Amino acid sequence: MRIAFATDLGYIPPNVKAQLKGVDLLLLESNHDLEMLRDGPYPWSVKQRVLSRVGHLSNEAAAAFLRRVRRAGSLCDLAHLSQSNNLPELARVTAERALNGRASLLANRLLLAAQHEALPPIYF
Repeated sequence: MRIAFATDLGYIPPNVKAQLKGVDLLLLESNHDLEMLRDGPYPWSVKQRVLSRVGHLSNEAAAAFLRRVRRAGSLCDLAHLSQSNNLPELARVTAERALNGRASLLANRLLLAAQHEALPPIYF
């Protein structure tokens, strides 16, 4: 079984994409909603850093990755959600749309990590 953690990326470069393609369990950052970040409380300099290539993946960036490279039978856990610039349901819905019906008990599974509680045990 291959497990990967992908957070604090800003973007997913080709070498990281290649390493993440075959994993069975991926903990993937889905840090912010672009509109919430734009309208949120952070100073402009922090917003620019979050949006940069050394910042964080947005819900849309995480979804784009899932759309392109997730394979059947794998599990993805969305994590590192911003408390100020994201909502768990926004992250979930964006990722589910990217999986476009590929999320099921027999294929891809999607979990959402909460800020203040542990995930339940994960079984394959």
